[in-house]
Amino acid sequence: MERFVLVDRDGVINRRIVGGYVTAWEDFQFLPGVLDGLALLAHHHIQTLVISNQACIGKGMLAPAALENITRLFVRQIEDYGGSIGGVYYCPHRPEDACECRKPKPGLILQAQREFGFSLTETYVVGDSLTDVAAAEAAGCPALLIAEDGAALRMAASPALAGVFPNLIEAARFIIARSPSSISDTASSPDPHG
Repeated sequence: MERFVLVDRDGVINRRIVGGYVTAWEDFQFLPGVLDGLALLAHHHIQTLVISNQACIGKGMLAPAALENITRLFVRQIEDYGGSIGGVYYCPHRPEDACECRKPKPGLILQAQREFGFSLTETYVVGDSLTDVAAAEAAGCPALLIAEDGAALRMAASPALAGVFPNLIEAARFIIARSPSSISDTASSPDPHG
């Protein structure tokens, strides 16, 4: 079975805008280690799917076509660098809409699982907030957090939390080390970009 990892966007792939949203390509900044981390996952045959709340659509701050353009541009840069994004799933709703797809509900994770057929218990969800962890737990997935204050988040988080890392490349190395299909590759294959 092909391996997958489910990755949040804002705060994991790109820099989060505190109190706001990425509403233009000019606002999208890859976080350190992200391109290397995604390339490393692809090198070890682990497919990345993006799972992200984007309430800016429901709030009328960003048109769906503009979000699609931002998505196309960041996916192209990731793929040009050697990464692989197999799909991008967005919840466009506001918190008050009470939809089933907005994290911490597991709707997007379950939709991706139906479409790709991966094992929930063997697929990590990588996020930067406790809502990501809650969504992972609700879906039956292990969770990894990208956070600076790992100790505080460990105390606050659920049993689904399998680790806290400073960036995506460290989380990617953790996933690869625990991936049965990649263990044999890990010892002999260097990072693709360093």
